[in-house]
Amino acid sequence: MVMEVGVSKYSFVFQPDAAGIDLVAGYKQRLRTALAERFPDKSKGWYHSCNSKAHVTICAFGANEEKLALAMVELQKALCYEHSQYVYFDHFAAFAGGAFYIAPTVHARSYLRDRARKVIRALDRFDLMEISDEPHISIGRRLEPEKIAVADEVLRTVDLSFMCSGVHVRRFNADLGQYEVIDFVKFGNQSKENIGQLSFKF
Repeated sequence: MVMEVGVSKYSFVFQPDAAGIDLVAGYKQRLRTALAERFPDKSKGWYHSCNSKAHVTICAFGANEEKLALAMVELQKALCYEHSQYVYFDHFAAFAGGAFYIAPTVHARSYLRDRARKVIRALDRFDLMEISDEPHISIGRRLEPEKIAVADEVLRTVDLSFMCSGVHVRRFNADLGQYEVIDFVKFGNQSKENIGQLSFKF
């Protein structure tokens, strides 16, 4: 997608910690090595998303700096009462369209979907794109069935967890062909219990 002058593409994601990112990078490399051996050609095992850092997509949009600043304000307000929690990803799976991914546990899926939906509601006036309602960490995309079969063969078990404590904001770097994290909106971990309560002095 070509952006207007002064407009960049931004992506809002949940992102594992450094250990989780390294773990997923290892899975991606293992699959690439297996594909290069099974299908020797000029691509050397390359596949879509093989170089992208581990993340759980929420949504994206195109914006200039002013629009981004407005979105950040909305996001900070929306997340002030959200609470951090460990999330667990415990198995591999595939979508019909050729995506092979790491899937969360039932509990983590529910937690991540609820938080993602709050982000999307907070930003829905900003012409969102690439909205995801199924939390997952992609290993590869647009894989042919025979390459999915290889992924099933070489990637069998996974144990990934991280503290989900906010939303990472990434900007697409066209020169690198990858997103780069530019900001982080932390969950406020505030309680609504005391809102509107009167305080009395005795």
